[in-house]
Amino acid sequence: MSTVKLIQDQDASPEVKHIFAHLEEEKGMVPPTFRALANFPDYMKATLMKMKTVMAPGKIDAKTKMLIALTTSINNNSDMCIASHTKQLRNMGVTDEELLEVIAVIDGTVGLNRVNTGLRIFPQE
Repeated sequence: MSTVKLIQDQDASPEVKHIFAHLEEEKGMVPPTFRALANFPDYMKATLMKMKTVMAPGKIDAKTKMLIALTTSINNNSDMCIASHTKQLRNMGVTDEELLEVIAVIDGTVGLNRVNTGLRIFPQE
């Protein structure tokens, strides 16, 4: 259960309704995160702009950016984002094998990070 009200279309201001319509068109739905952020429309707009900026075409391709987003979401234990990023990756054609390889990389690196942290091993110069 969300800690704030998820703004529904009928309760949204005209500005928020316009943003919701754009999200619906772009994603096929309004993610619950943005229904929550609609309680603070300026912050919702800033968050959308930030995500559009960082996920826009650049030196890193879209699939790699989405795999990074999935990895971050897994490490932050965000079920909402894991589901969203996995769906987007599936739409990009990512296979079960590719997803499992990403999970294996996460498992390997997180595990080794914990070993280094537990042993207090630091970089050598």
